[in-house]
Amino acid sequence: MVTNLKLTILTENRVTHPRLVAEQGLSIFVETDHGNFLFDTGQTDAFIRNAKELKIDLANIRFIVLSHGHYDHTGGLPYYLREFGEVEAICHPAAVNKKYKVYPGGRLDIGVPWEERTLKNMGVKCTFKSHPSELLPGVWLSGEIPRNSKYERIEEEYQERVLESYIHDELHDDMCVVIQTPKGLVVLLGCGHSGPVNSIKHAMRITNQKKVHAVIGGMHLQQSSQERIDQIVHNLKRINPDFIVPLHCTGFAAVHKMFSRFKNRVKLFNVGDVFTVS
Repeated sequence: MVTNLKLTILTENRVTHPRLVAEQGLSIFVETDHGNFLFDTGQTDAFIRNAKELKIDLANIRFIVLSHGHYDHTGGLPYYLREFGEVEAICHPAAVNKKYKVYPGGRLDIGVPWEERTLKNMGVKCTFKSHPSELLPGVWLSGEIPRNSKYERIEEEYQERVLESYIHDELHDDMCVVIQTPKGLVVLLGCGHSGPVNSIKHAMRITNQKKVHAVIGGMHLQQSSQERIDQIVHNLKRINPDFIVPLHCTGFAAVHKMFSRFKNRVKLFNVGDVFTVS
């Protein structure tokens, strides 16, 4: 159990503070009773610059969790190693696969912008996990998230390269972090490619807890149909978290729908904003 929890948004698509910077991506600094860690690293050193401005010490974190293997969640890792030295990076083994997205103009590399061998030489210890795992007391890594809902599917334009072929990337590397607090579960989503509802229900299963206090992070609904958004928000309402903090790739239409159903329980955060449980 985590009695005292503090989450600071270090990288996010939006910013209002004049001395902080935004970028396409996500990074959250997580402070708990049992140690601190980073959830994702954005795509550049923006999270480090913002941490310095916010007087946050990133030198003594326990580890870095990489939610999945896309550039805007993993690209900051080499910058951390250059700045602070050795660190443990925890991710799914498929996070380092060659990943692409198909656009009308061609195929774009959206995978990790580094080679595992290079980072090992810089001092990273890669720990691969694909099953639920308690990282700290009351802090869980979800492992692979079952895809049970019919309305939460991985889009066909996501691909991975296997030998000389490009196949549909089911994004099995997509994982979330689940924190057990006295007020309920706090679920951290990177992009939520597995689906926010699938992710939350999996979090409830692995912890055997039904009460959800907060869902925080990207929900990958920016280009989703209104029908899909409606279904997801309807099922979020059935789960009934105390708070929703939609970040990064959630998208305006989805945020608007969430506001219409949850009212002031939806918090629109920017870089530097803080969520606490105590």
